[in-house]
Order: sequence, then structure tokens, then C-alpha cells
Amino acid sequence: MRALITGVAVAVIGLGTFWSHARADAPAAPTLTADAQSALATLTPGASPRDTVNAIDSAIALMPAVGRQAAPRPFSQPEPIRQELRFGMASRLIRELQIRLRHAKYLAILDADNRFGMQTRAAVVKFQQENGIRATGIVDQKTWDALLPKSHHPTEAELSNIDVGPWFTGPKHRGYMMELQHRLNQIGLYQGPVDGAFDAPTREAIGAFRARIGLPAAEIMDERTWANLIRVTRNPRYAELFDAPPASALTQELDPRCAAGRVVCISKEQRRMSYVVDGKVRFTREARFSRPGYDSPVGAFRVWYMNRDTISTIFGERTPMPYAIFYTGNVAIHFSDDFAEKGYESGSHGCSQLKDYQVAMWLYEQIKVGDRVVVY
Repeated sequence: MRALITGVAVAVIGLGTFWSHARADAPAAPTLTADAQSALATLTPGASPRDTVNAIDSAIALMPAVGRQAAPRPFSQPEPIRQELRFGMASRLIRELQIRLRHAKYLAILDADNRFGMQTRAAVVKFQQENGIRATGIVDQKTWDALLPKSHHPTEAELSNIDVGPWFTGPKHRGYMMELQHRLNQIGLYQGPVDGAFDAPTREAIGAFRARIGLPAAEIMDERTWANLIRVTRNPRYAELFDAPPASALTQELDPRCAAGRVVCISKEQRRMSYVVDGKVRFTREARFSRPGYDSPVGAFRVWYMNRDTISTIFGERTPMPYAIFYTGNVAIHFSDDFAEKGYESGSHGCSQLKDYQVAMWLYEQIKVGDRVVVY
């Protein structure tokens, strides 16, 4: 019994040390407080197992909280990889690899799986190329060690693909919230006014829908939840949400090519975008273009494709592009939550962006494939 008591007491004293070694960013191990030491002092060689357990529980309860709780660790430290990972393999470690590549913005997936396919291999190759590692597409120890500091330990929710990601579009946008309320009303989960308010009934409806599709009942409409919602609802028309076209108070000096027909006229220098019909401006709004290292092409184009719920995955992360109007290659006019939040501090990868969801929705309904876009 004496050996048992001594061993358990040592384990209690070393608890903080365990956390320090197990977690690189944990605070230093605390010493036992006087009260905790007194609790352990009640142990005697003749103590019963029940008394032993009670004394140790008391000591643990009296230790500083920092010694008992693991602080969150945003990034991971290098650790030995159990095996090299390569194309064609299937294991749970590959699921972790995919999530870590997603953290590092090299793999634009929504759900992870256990299969090392071509998309995962391409992400590994790109990561190796950009981090000075020989681009083999095989995750060896050097690649794993380089990836860990750029990612964090996946949570169980991430591993099971039920994690709560960011809002598809932030709740501060009245137009988006009105569309969301309309869709929730269609499936009987929301009965309130379609007014764009992020109020208690709207929050409850979001949570109820998430629970219905097997996700945690959080008050957030992330991409996974939104994708499920639009599959079971129809797109509301602009007139079902708003009584009039969006008002316009800005002005823009138009290019002569914008004088005839139906055209979206975009000035990079003025940072303006106007919708013009036969020379008459229907609205003008602020616009944002490419960030350094990319380019927003200039010239006269034709709309070749349109999609309300576009998600860009070209640049290693999933970027919502609601109400996208494509006019040359992968370049489009679309709403940008990032533009609304950060303004001109950031930029696109070449697209022409709007920061008003209502305007983007209205413009989308006015434009048809084949209409002109002039960028100058």
C-alpha cells in the first residue's frame, strides 16, 4: 500500500509536468499549493483505497487550474510520422493530412476522407514546391514537419466533417439574411418577418435546420449548412424580398463603349461599377479588383456563364462568390464578404467585386449570358 500511495502522490505532483511535456505551449508546471500538500499528508500506510482516492481527488482539486487544464494550441510541433503517405493509400492519418493541408490553404476541400487521391497529391506537391522541399507528392518526415507548424491538431468535429466553419456570408448583410429567412420559411422552420434581422427566431431556425441535417445545433450558417439548405429550397426572386431596385448615389465617368445596349461598365481607376442600359445608368457602386501579384483584365467581354452559389477552390481555399457573373475565363463579377469587411486592404485574384449583397442579387437578375462587360 505504501508503494501505491507514494506512486500516486508522485503522479499528482507531476501532473503539471505531464502537461508541459505533452503540450509545447502549455505554461510551466505549477508546484503544489499548501492546501494540496495538506490533503496528500492525510495519506498513511494503512489508508484504505477509498481514503487514498479521496485524498488524491482533493489534492488535484486544490491544484492551480492552469496545471489541470490544457491550454489550446493553435499550431502543432514536429513529431515523428508513423509512415510515409503516398498516392493510393487509405488511412485515418490521410484524413488528418487533408485537414492540415486545408488549414495551410493548400487543399480546398469541404469534407475530408481517408483516401490519398489526385487532389490530395496535387496539394502536397504544391506545398512542397512552395516550402523548399523536393516535390515528390509523397509525405515524408520532412514534409510532415514543415506542415505541422502551419496547421493545428484537427478537432474531432473536423475529423468527422461536422465542424462549424465560418458563415457562408456574414449575418451583417441584410440582403443575405432576408434570403436566408425566406429559405427557412419555405421549409417551415421560420415564421417571422423577412426583414434581415439576426434575431432569436432566426437563430432558432438556423439551429433547428442544422439539427435536422445531423449537424451541431449552432447559430451559424456555414458553407456545409448553406449547401444543404439551398438543395431543399428554391432561390427567392429579388422582388420577393425587396420593393424597389437598389438606390444609387455614386457617379462614374463612363467609357464610350458603355453608351449602347445592356452593359456592366467597370472602371479600375475610379473603383466604380455601373449597370447601364442604352446609356442610362441604373446603379453605380464601389468595386474592388485584384491584389498585388494578380491582374484584373481590361477590355470588352461577353458574359459566358452565371452561377448564384459559386465557391472558388482555385487558390487553395474555399471562397464564396455569391451571384457570380463570369465574363472571361474564371474572372467574374460577384459579391465579396471580404470586400465588405476589409475594404481595399485586400483584393481579388482578378475578379470585379461588389460589397453589397442586395446589389449583387439585383444585378444578377438583370444580366443574361451574352451581355457585355467593359473593364477599363
